[in-house]
Amino acid sequence: MQVRHLHTIPAVELPGITHQTLASRAGQIGSFEVWQQSLSPGAVTPLHRHDCEEVIIFTGGTGIMRHDGQDTPCGAGTVLLCQPNELHQILNTGSAVLTLYGILALSPVPVVDEHGEAIPLPW
Repeated sequence: MQVRHLHTIPAVELPGITHQTLASRAGQIGSFEVWQQSLSPGAVTPLHRHDCEEVIIFTGGTGIMRHDGQDTPCGAGTVLLCQPNELHQILNTGSAVLTLYGILALSPVPVVDEHGEAIPLPW
């Protein structure tokens, strides 16, 4: 068993997004990944998809999840269940940081854009 603390897990800073990989194959968890992310006001993730299920748990802030041509409001307490290859995007529409956990059923997780082009992840 490993015990890790959030403050010891490296964070990757992207424009408007802070990402931490809490669990993955690199940390001897072979079948899924857990991500923690925060999006600054106005920040948006790329429109993307991956070949696995994903559960997104929002813990703070307000935003929208774009998927299947719809905008679904999300904020603290919202849980979204994404099917494999479901095109989606998260936008922070509020004035506070939007925080979330993503649990993905594959490790490592290849991510592609709406055209199927690979999006290289910096983590």
